[in-house]
Amino acid sequence: MKKNIAVITGGNSSEVGIALKSAAVVCKHLNKEKYNVFKIMIDGAAWYVERDNPVKLFIDKNDFSFTIEGHKITFDAVFIAIHGTPAEDGKLQGYFDLLGIPYNCCGVLQAALTFDKQRCKEYVSLHGVKTAKAVLLKKSSFDAANFSLNLPLPLFVKPNKNGSSYGASKVTEPAQLLPAIQNAFNYDDEILVEEYLQGTEVTCGVISRNGETTALPITEIRSKKGFFDYEAKYEGASEEVTPAPIDAALFAQIQQTSKDIYGLLDFKGMCRIDYIIRSNEYYMLEVNSVPGLSEESIVPQQARAMGISLEELFGISVEECLRK
Repeated sequence: MKKNIAVITGGNSSEVGIALKSAAVVCKHLNKEKYNVFKIMIDGAAWYVERDNPVKLFIDKNDFSFTIEGHKITFDAVFIAIHGTPAEDGKLQGYFDLLGIPYNCCGVLQAALTFDKQRCKEYVSLHGVKTAKAVLLKKSSFDAANFSLNLPLPLFVKPNKNGSSYGASKVTEPAQLLPAIQNAFNYDDEILVEEYLQGTEVTCGVISRNGETTALPITEIRSKKGFFDYEAKYEGASEEVTPAPIDAALFAQIQQTSKDIYGLLDFKGMCRIDYIIRSNEYYMLEVNSVPGLSEESIVPQQARAMGISLEELFGISVEECLRK
């Protein structure tokens, strides 16, 4: 008997557009012979089934179900395709935990920790993972008139709890710093001012398959911009090379570190971990708990390089959460 799978998307962050792209690809490639696939939109307080009919079928949030022609439809599992809140901060996972509905990504604790870039870096650094130096600024206590910083230029300024490089800037001159900080505060009440590590940017996807943690082939990101910003990520202003043409021993080390971080955080589902390589050492930048899944996104690229089709990749994700 087919399982009912909800692909939930939308959300309440600046990353809605990316989430919709991810959800469209997931719905396209999930095996329709095994699953009844329903796309569920979160649009503010309105949760509804997206379909061709203009009459919306609203979700009953008491049990995450909907009714059509007098029949109540419930779900066997949820595939979360939301970037930013309320998924990457763990709120949605807490809701599904209360209802006892399995989902394909990490839990509340892991999502909340990895959504907070600085606290996540502080945690993994306690376990020997190298990270970039950074200063955390809070909007409530930031004093522009008396602000000083003991980090050399160039720097990165970015929201502490946001993704897709919204609000992120590379600062190369002193006059750029305050405008960059003020811009980042438009996206989050906490921001990071982080040292710039000149080097090679790479990223490694990690999945759980048959209960085993598997690191996907590493991708090198060659941005045509000053850094891997929104335009580079989603509008073609970057070249992404998979597998990354780096030293084989270093390639294996980064894959192993990615698996170690996955285990350290007690992750499940898929994630993507970003690094900078400098002088044959690598530094973790951040952990993406709900990585992009559009056709051009990195994890799908890495899966294809490993011989895993998108149908297989998404099927693995669903079957893993059903298994648990």
